[in-house]
Amino acid sequence: MANVNFANLNATSEQEGNPGGIRTLLVAEKRFIDGVWPKKADITAGEITTLPTMVATAKFAAYECPDGTVEISSEKQGDPGFQSYKHSIEFMFAGFSKEIQAELAKNMNAGSVYILEMNGGQYVVVGSSDNPIFVKQSFKGGKKGNDKRGFTLKGEQDGFMWDILPLKDTLIATIPIQPEA
Repeated sequence: MANVNFANLNATSEQEGNPGGIRTLLVAEKRFIDGVWPKKADITAGEITTLPTMVATAKFAAYECPDGTVEISSEKQGDPGFQSYKHSIEFMFAGFSKEIQAELAKNMNAGSVYILEMNGGQYVVVGSSDNPIFVKQSFKGGKKGNDKRGFTLKGEQDGFMWDILPLKDTLIATIPIQPEA
């Protein structure tokens, strides 16, 4: 259904905090999500109102990334009459280890869907199981002792019918997340 008209909107964040940054990064490979999620029917009044049905006992994994190294963005692009949205994600793993290498290998030709908690406490969804984000990785060893050493992962996907959207608050406590190892 098309929107009928613009509405009045105060988007100044006056007398409210508006912190940038990400607290939590959850990831699930698209093949572990049963069917398409999210899809347009899962969106009501600007938020995603369902969680995915996971295959068998699959759950989202939580990646712990260094503070200030996770960023999401979106862009509406295309000419009038041909517009859609692009979702982008970038995050970093600090260090170099066999455990990090093993996890990075899982991303080879494997698209994913991400749920992220922003510093304001709102959870958002990036990507979808039928249009997943494929990340590319790069590594830097640093030139000297206090340089950053680790992996940066970046991915983007376009052709979405919706922008990066919040997840309905009542769903957050029921997100299927793997227990810590």
